[in-house]
Amino acid sequence: MAKKKKLSSFGASRKRNSIIFVSLFSIVTLSFGNWFAHQPTAWREKFGCFEGVCESLGALTANTTDSLGLTGTDACIPYQWAIEEGPLPFGVPKVCDATITPTDQQIICRKGYWVAWSPSFRVPLWSAYAVPVKKVVEHAGKRPNRFSQDTDAKYSSTHEDYTGSNYDRGHMAPNSVIATRYGREAQLETFYMSNIAPQKPDLNRNAWKNLEHIVANDLSELGETLWVITGIVPGGKHAVLPKGGIHIPKGFYKIIASVRNQQLYVLGVYMPQETKKSKHPRYCFRSIDVIEEMTGMDFFTALSIERQQALESIEPTRFWATGYFN
Repeated sequence: MAKKKKLSSFGASRKRNSIIFVSLFSIVTLSFGNWFAHQPTAWREKFGCFEGVCESLGALTANTTDSLGLTGTDACIPYQWAIEEGPLPFGVPKVCDATITPTDQQIICRKGYWVAWSPSFRVPLWSAYAVPVKKVVEHAGKRPNRFSQDTDAKYSSTHEDYTGSNYDRGHMAPNSVIATRYGREAQLETFYMSNIAPQKPDLNRNAWKNLEHIVANDLSELGETLWVITGIVPGGKHAVLPKGGIHIPKGFYKIIASVRNQQLYVLGVYMPQETKKSKHPRYCFRSIDVIEEMTGMDFFTALSIERQQALESIEPTRFWATGYFN
């Protein structure tokens, strides 16, 4: 009887030790994942084939700890000035390296966004729009059956130029957020070809779509107007669609800004065309300096050089903490 009791006690001890081991292993693993999620992009990429596994671990906890303000860093500077109306209160983007991005920016102002069309590339270099918290309609209306050639854009591309190209007609100013903030007429203007660039289907329908959702919903619900610049990172000299000589970008970026509590917050995000379907946008942060280097562009041109340097050199490691916006 004593031997049986001893074996039962031994079994209970083993079970308890197993639970402790699994608990400790889970805590260490999740802690590592959370720590990994907040490291610089260049450092994380050194993990090679293990990067995706580590990213998945980080995503389990990092979004929660970030929202509580417990982890992560922001790119921000003090900002105490009045904000001008329009999609570009911090300055119009300028081309500073014509060897990367052409200087033929034709800026077209639409109801819900501005776009910088490039006649030589036959794609928009960037599109800018404000995202107010208040919606004018709750849901976007029905999408049109086709995209429209833009008679205001010199050498505008056409719907047929993309047919059979294996590239999606990728919106720069997105359909849904423009529709809900500016109405049906503004929504239809997002289907002008001057707002469209070749985007690989796996990117357009997955990671990029998720990023647009975060901007339109999660970040917008934090309580302040957002200002967004979406643009292309130019590809190689011979990267063109078979029809129309339309330039194929190497990738796409978004720069998102918001002002709260006399601070200007900025997020820079970059996704190459080959971005994996499962890539979470939080792992695509870049400093504005890096985006400027990739594009040959200069952003936040209304700020002094000193303030630009302070804001643009920081690579954020989180989408803004909720606590900063309540």
